[in-house]
Amino acid sequence: MAKPTMQDLADPFVPERDSKWYRAMRHFWHPVAYSTDVGEDEMMQGKLLGERILIVRHDGTARAFMDVCRHKGAAPSLGWIENGCINCPYHGWTYDMEGTLVNIPSRPELNGILRVDLVRYRCMESAGMIWVSLVDDPWGAPPGLAEWEDPTMHWQSPPYYDWATSAPRRLENFVDFSHFPFVHENILGTRDKAEIEDHEVWREGQMLRFDRYVVEPNDERMKGILGISDDIVTVLNRYYLTLPGTIYLLRIFPNGKRYGLYMVSAPTGPATCRNFWHIGSDFAQTDEDLAFLIDFELMVLDQDQPVVESQWPEHLPDLLSAEMYIKVADDVTLAYRSWLFELAADFVKT
Repeated sequence: MAKPTMQDLADPFVPERDSKWYRAMRHFWHPVAYSTDVGEDEMMQGKLLGERILIVRHDGTARAFMDVCRHKGAAPSLGWIENGCINCPYHGWTYDMEGTLVNIPSRPELNGILRVDLVRYRCMESAGMIWVSLVDDPWGAPPGLAEWEDPTMHWQSPPYYDWATSAPRRLENFVDFSHFPFVHENILGTRDKAEIEDHEVWREGQMLRFDRYVVEPNDERMKGILGISDDIVTVLNRYYLTLPGTIYLLRIFPNGKRYGLYMVSAPTGPATCRNFWHIGSDFAQTDEDLAFLIDFELMVLDQDQPVVESQWPEHLPDLLSAEMYIKVADDVTLAYRSWLFELAADFVKT
């Protein structure tokens, strides 16, 4: 390997907002809310890539705008909806559901003459989330979730959580298998069995795909929920990583029972992310069982957060050579970054 240049060494300290891959994030779909967060004729504010996003639902359809009134910059999301129109709370300027300015209460003679409409963005719903694109022609489609409509799966959508790190750092943490024995010792792994086995990673449509068989303890609570009495079980973990920030883990137990964990990390700004997630299974039936699954995942998140937020820099460098990779253990990381950087090079030329 060539000796690192000064550019390689300095690159990690380039602010994230100037990183090529961060600027390329505008060319992807990102979630800004759960579908259930916005009822009929309701509004809310989200955040994406440093911008305030207004989400509104009318006639059952979610719409997205820049949450900035063109008059004096107030947030229309703090206003109200009346007669199918969005009303700014500051001076009552009124916009229809296309974002067109239709009424200026203080100067009604300017209605239809002054054209300062809300900036509208593409908006779609998928997998129980409201997705927004800041460009007209984004890469791919909002990721779906095959089991979302499966009546045998019981899905829960815990509140989103914000981390002081970049979306790619958060995503990589999810699929970084070699941290399990250390950050999650005796929960997801043990230090005496820290070696990572070979596993294939391949591209499939918009996704990176990889599978792993894991041997893990089956604690007493899970024995009852799963209906498996064995102390040790071998579980098939199937991973579906959709660029740039979506990961779906489908766990299949020896008796065919399934557990799904779906997470999307959305970049809210330089070195910050908002993470939306669903937990699903076809074996947890009672409120106590469902709460047990959430509590387990929250415990894992509490262990991960301080470690991931300690990574420096918070964002990915633009050069693959700026950080070290270990064959096998970092195969997923390298495949993910390589593809992300390829796309960034296509979208951002300078």
